[in-house]
Amino acid sequence: MEYNELLKIYRYQIDTLDKELIHLLSRRFEIVEQIWIIKKENNVEPLQADRWEQLLKDNIEMGKELMVSESFIRDVWELIHKESLRIEKK
Repeated sequence: MEYNELLKIYRYQIDTLDKELIHLLSRRFEIVEQIWIIKKENNVEPLQADRWEQLLKDNIEMGKELMVSESFIRDVWELIHKESLRIEKK
């Protein structure tokens, strides 16, 4: 198979995965909004440090098993967590 054809195939796969990632993030943030409603009704602070630390630890461990660097997992999850807290503090 020719170079350009191979690139086209792989780029299509990446584009498809990128769209899936965005949809998954959107669904995740919808759930964050539901969690915030429950927390707000029960006077619970948005940041649950123990939960955050365990989530980060678990995801770093899974990343290691799947050959994804710890620094990348940490950076991505810190951004996701920051957005989640922004949503919860509306």
